Amino acid sequence: MRRILCYIACLVVLVSKGQDRSYLSASYTPGFLLAHRADIKNLAAHNYGLEVSYEKEKSTSDWGSHYAKPSIGYGLLYYNLGREVTGHAFGLMTHAKLNVVSFKNSNLKFRMGAGLAYLTEKFDVYSNRRNQAIGSHLNGSMQFGLLYHHQLLEKDYIEVGISISHYSNAAFKVPNLGYNIPSFTIRYGLGAGKSDSSSTYVSSFSKHTDWRGTFIYGKKQRNFAQPTDFYNFGVQLRGIHYVKEVRAWRFGIDYTLDKTYKYSEDQLYPLDSVTIGEQSEVAVAGGFQWNLGKVDVVAEMGVYIYKPSVLKNALSQRMGLVYAFNDHLSAQGMLRFHRGVADFFEIGLGYTL
Repeated sequence: MRRILCYIACLVVLVSKGQDRSYLSASYTPGFLLAHRADIKNLAAHNYGLEVSYEKEKSTSDWGSHYAKPSIGYGLLYYNLGREVTGHAFGLMTHAKLNVVSFKNSNLKFRMGAGLAYLTEKFDVYSNRRNQAIGSHLNGSMQFGLLYHHQLLEKDYIEVGISISHYSNAAFKVPNLGYNIPSFTIRYGLGAGKSDSSSTYVSSFSKHTDWRGTFIYGKKQRNFAQPTDFYNFGVQLRGIHYVKEVRAWRFGIDYTLDKTYKYSEDQLYPLDSVTIGEQSEVAVAGGFQWNLGKVDVVAEMGVYIYKPSVLKNALSQRMGLVYAFNDHLSAQGMLRFHRGVADFFEIGLGYTL
């Protein structure tokens, strides 16, 4: 009996039980298109958006138990962008909400979302020359919001708050000044039921560091008057130091090939003659990641230790997502930018040791 009791005492088992609610929600977001550059002052206008989503709380999931009242959702998004030259946006959006502060039946929540959107109007030198913000119909979309969440009748909720939406194609096609839309948000969530769930697993976490190598590819366009395509390739090495099961510091080095350095000096120079030294850039980077199941949300900052010229700012930033297929293989999508100006969108395939 003492052996059995000793064995049981040596096991650290975490058991979480509860009920996660699901919701069908609809939101209305009146706002305005912000003219963040003089080139697009003519596009500034009041507008509004509508979104219909399916949401599910994840408090009892293995990863959700490490956050305060987390939820995820998937939705359909529509925006009337306010002017004939900007048109309309139709999109698919996935989002996560995390609790910031609780007040009995009310909470202050942070909401972040990302997806793809089709914009009906874009720049065209003949038919839509006034729209110098968007160069393609297909664009990426992001949303960030701070919301006051109040539970109603134990099954529904209402949210009010502020948010900002962004549309751009990550320099895939010029022009790409993008749309920034500050908004007021009101959302109603209709309870769609509860699911009894429990998870039992051995809590064996200890601080450790994983090492990951990632090959990246990206396409971007330069020269508004005569658009020219560039294809970037590179490799990244990252150390991922886990301080919690769902949180980790990131640090490492990037090597990227980018021919726009030589192109910025001489647009007539043949691109197939650009040497390795004239297109190589090396940077060190560091940041943080938050785990949401199979998805990691990543934010990083980098410093160039070598680049062929002063074309880019010395500091770079990166935001994006990493999806884990298994313990070793992963895919990533990251937007690399410099002081708010998109450089290119990285598509990567990684392997973790």
